[in-house]
Amino acid sequence: MEERKAGPMEGLFLIIDHANPKGLKHWTEELERRRIPAVIQTNERMLTDNGEMIGNLSIKGFEICGAYNEKPFWNEPYSFQYETMSRIKDEVEACTGKPMRIFGSKYSAYDETTLRVAEKLGIPYIFGRGALGARAAVFKPEEYGVIIVSVSNVPWMQVGTGSLCDQSLWSRGATPEDLKGILFRLKEDRIVLVAQTHLSGVKLRWWKVYQEFLDSRRIAWRTLDEFTRNPVLLPNSKIPINTEVKYLTPQPKIPLEEEPDYPFHEG
Repeated sequence: MEERKAGPMEGLFLIIDHANPKGLKHWTEELERRRIPAVIQTNERMLTDNGEMIGNLSIKGFEICGAYNEKPFWNEPYSFQYETMSRIKDEVEACTGKPMRIFGSKYSAYDETTLRVAEKLGIPYIFGRGALGARAAVFKPEEYGVIIVSVSNVPWMQVGTGSLCDQSLWSRGATPEDLKGILFRLKEDRIVLVAQTHLSGVKLRWWKVYQEFLDSRRIAWRTLDEFTRNPVLLPNSKIPINTEVKYLTPQPKIPLEEEPDYPFHEG
């Protein structure tokens, strides 16, 4: 468990999967090897097509987060949020046999309605779009029995904030070297580091950046329960919320199909 004893920063590792079993398998095997706990955020397509895989990862100790990637939850009506969250919760629990404890919509968007629905459904955690720069934060609104995990953000080229991950940088025309520079300059006391299965999970140059950063052992990696142990208690109206989304269409420097693949050895 050496990585988890490292410091001085605390970290939560979040894998976002958009139905890429090969990339998910690659990442989870690597985190198992390193004994790094992680949350896996997965969508309905993956739950339908690869439910057994998700169930097995839950058995191994990975926290399974249900995700809705079609649109952000900001200002969506109660009926829509309730139906969507309830459906995804049922699908996750059918795969894992365990309660779904955390949920995230597109862009990690949430509003007060999301908190009401999560409390009603007994979902104790939700992801929130980062509001404090690269520093992750954990908030507990006084009015609701739900904890908000506000993820790390990274600004890039005046096109707005995005989660601290490969996809955010790639979409904004950044390179793996740019991601490396950002990661090794971090000075925050806690971060949420995100990796996406369709990018760093299968693309060699992006994979290597994460490996170098993990090798540096600068982060004490925590489970979801450990990371959220001491939330900041505030009235909901006082909790910072970020609804900024300035880019909609990815503008990568190198298209995904031109990125070198990781040299998997089949069989």
